[in-house]
Amino acid sequence: MAGDILVGSIDFGTTYSGWAVMFAHEFESEPTKGFVKTWHSGSSIITEKTPTVVLIQPGGKELEAFGYDAENRYKELIEQDEHEGYYYFQRFKMKLHKQLGDKIDLNMTLADEMGRKLPAIDVFAMAIEYLVDDMHDAIKDRMSGVIEKSEVHWVITVPAIWTDSAKQFMRKAGEQAGIDDRKLSIALEPEAASIFCRHLSVEKRVDTTNVCIASFPAGTRYMVLDAGGGTIDITVHEVQANGAVKEIQAASGGGWGGTLVDQAFEKLIIDLVGKRVYQDFKQESPDDWLDLWRDFELKKRTIKPDKETKVVMKIPESLREQYKSKFQKTFKEAVESSSYAENITFVADKMKFDAIVFRKLFDVSLTKTIQHTEILMRDPAVRQIKAILMVGGFSESPMLQDKVKSCFRGIDVIIPAEASSSILRGALIFGHSPTSVSERVLKYSYGIAMYTAFRKGEHPENRYEMTDSGPKCRDVFDKHVEKNQIVKVGETQVSQTYTPTSKNQTCIPFRIFASELRDPKYTDVGCKFIGKLEIELTDHDGDLTREINVNFTFSGTEIEVSAKDVKTGKSEKASINFLG
Repeated sequence: MAGDILVGSIDFGTTYSGWAVMFAHEFESEPTKGFVKTWHSGSSIITEKTPTVVLIQPGGKELEAFGYDAENRYKELIEQDEHEGYYYFQRFKMKLHKQLGDKIDLNMTLADEMGRKLPAIDVFAMAIEYLVDDMHDAIKDRMSGVIEKSEVHWVITVPAIWTDSAKQFMRKAGEQAGIDDRKLSIALEPEAASIFCRHLSVEKRVDTTNVCIASFPAGTRYMVLDAGGGTIDITVHEVQANGAVKEIQAASGGGWGGTLVDQAFEKLIIDLVGKRVYQDFKQESPDDWLDLWRDFELKKRTIKPDKETKVVMKIPESLREQYKSKFQKTFKEAVESSSYAENITFVADKMKFDAIVFRKLFDVSLTKTIQHTEILMRDPAVRQIKAILMVGGFSESPMLQDKVKSCFRGIDVIIPAEASSSILRGALIFGHSPTSVSERVLKYSYGIAMYTAFRKGEHPENRYEMTDSGPKCRDVFDKHVEKNQIVKVGETQVSQTYTPTSKNQTCIPFRIFASELRDPKYTDVGCKFIGKLEIELTDHDGDLTREINVNFTFSGTEIEVSAKDVKTGKSEKASINFLG
């Protein structure tokens, strides 16, 4: 990345997104100094990230607005009765949170809040392009000269628990947004946060444990708990002698972030008014629906485990009228006849919740997060950790902070003052210094489907196939690396050799599989197809002994494959296509 005047980072979150930049000279003097854009809601709210909301013009090709601007513009359009045909997307990033083998492809679509569909890649790309252009506009205002797009290296962060295909989808979206492939890196969110906190002084913290990750000596292990709106992402890092960190526990977690709290609140409203009334309210009064959720977001951020005062929320008249029209009962009667009657009252236009009701909205998210962390703690390697580093926007929730501190009392809990922007800031450091992470633990075993000599009695008869090079057993998993193996970032792994099976072959297709098993035998048992590549056989001569050497390299967050035709000496590099 030498020669890049500055690095820009994009944290594209489920609920909130933002960008940050840092010039090369700033990185040299103070790595944590990056500039993080602040966003204005149009009222009194100023935040370091803006809602991940995309408003697209009728026709589905042009962005109308992003973030707070998209929320406000959509409300304007509704008031003017001009919103028909516009697409309004939010919280769509979770569409990429899949299990190994679940299909992600460039043709998949996203449904907006009103059920209208567009290609997912277009929605992601429009959002990223907006953030890129917004950064260039801001830099232009701050400087007399113009920064060319070719002078910026971009880093887009993704959850560590994402599959390889989801990471590649994000790269493709970045490229469609106009970022040069050579000027784009993908960083893992918890790693970016960890890198940032390794550079932080003890003063820049909100907790009082007086523990500072930057002062940890080599060999110290700590857990990174990255709690976002969509995912909870947990990894364990060990400090290296050179100041870099190595991963000692593969990333794990799930979709247990702050949006689970939102789902619990939505369920509460539906319990009160019924699904049909809620859907009609959302469709027919989207401006009031937006107001209700903005109000809830503010209340969600401030609820505390020891809070006993009531939480008060205004209930839009349109929702109350929808309910009355359908059931011929008032909203007050709906509350009084519900299972929440003891803990919720309705007066005038306001619903008053006992604090316990709001705290219970966090139950599923907190329970799943703590249970998973407790399982991880049973691993001897994890039991040695000195601290838990809490980062990500949801880590700013007093409810989550209290739960983690109370459940793991013997371990220091560190929460940086910039918990929500620590990923953005760490991604800037990663962009300037990609070797900040030296080793990574593999989540899966990776291998290639191959033919091997058929051995009667050992191989099943239904796998028998006669080829030009003799009887073969097909679909054998040829393991390159195995689950939980530690790989050095950027270093080539063991080279494997392959030969053609047919005299007429002009290329060798390699089908790549991943498995949660350590040592799978066949690619159709416990394995998932994740991508493919083809190596052309130049100077084709039908030689069945012709050798192709193939290497896997785990370069940062993505997998590169190099192949060398031993006969001609020609080398090729290929990126695995995880998107089919």
